Amino acid sequence: MISEQTTVNTNEEDLATYLNAFLHDVEGSKFPRKKCCGTSRSLYCVECSKLLIDRERWPASIQAGHLDLPFSLDIVLHDRRLSATGFHALVLLKASQGSNEDDDSSKSSHVTEEESQVITQQERVRLFDIENGDQLPSYEGEDNNTFLLFPSENSVPISSVADQIHRLIVLDCKWTKSSCQSLPQLARIQNVHIGNPPLESYFWRWHNAGTGMCSTLEALYFAALETAEASNENRHRKDFNEVNRKSLIDLMWLFGIQRNATALSAKREGKPSPFSKDGKAMQRNLRKTEKGSEKHLRDIERGKRLMEEAKDSAS
Repeated sequence: MISEQTTVNTNEEDLATYLNAFLHDVEGSKFPRKKCCGTSRSLYCVECSKLLIDRERWPASIQAGHLDLPFSLDIVLHDRRLSATGFHALVLLKASQGSNEDDDSSKSSHVTEEESQVITQQERVRLFDIENGDQLPSYEGEDNNTFLLFPSENSVPISSVADQIHRLIVLDCKWTKSSCQSLPQLARIQNVHIGNPPLESYFWRWHNAGTGMCSTLEALYFAALETAEASNENRHRKDFNEVNRKSLIDLMWLFGIQRNATALSAKREGKPSPFSKDGKAMQRNLRKTEKGSEKHLRDIERGKRLMEEAKDSAS
């Protein structure tokens, strides 16, 4: 999200304090792997979205069921689940809502167009995995209370429609891959943007999109805060209260754990943290393709090979 602000807002300071508390905590970064959906995983399962960390280690807000959003949420995923920060929201919100048991009700499966139309409107968080072939619902009849979190020429501040929001749609894809924004089901949905996004992202993934761009989870966190703070009487979420608002910070819990893990790994290798300015600059330089370099020559050969394969398949 892009912002012209020059000062750090209070919400950003709170997030920085929260995330920095994880840093260099070696013991707090250790989580045993567990069997789930036929394989061994740590933190959470990307197949069924189950939180695999022992319950006693969960934040108090999640244990008590206080982590919630001031709106229902649709996550449109066009990325690998292990890389997608929006997937963290699905995992943590389901755990907070008591949907973390060993059953098949939370198992993610291919969603057909017909099935997507009958998904209950009471379901507060839904995942649509585009690469898995999932189809979005039409959102017909929801034009006035469903919004898409995506900055554009026609987007409005999310705080200006805080009392109207029933469902917020977020796109979880790479900064260079916003094609899912052009899905026909989203064409008539009003776009909204964050009024006070963070000046810098706390994400460890680098990008060249400029200042003010942040991860999906960070965007969702700030959008939820701005909605909660601006809403006087959201008729769709009358049960959302001050306890829920204060608990929103724990939406970033898995993010903080993984961010710390990247910092510890970089430290062991004598490298800067990947989310630091130096770390992101180093990642950009490693990806640069200089003319005449080994990478440049490999790319040329790979391009020739792909063209030959394309010709063979066409003949």
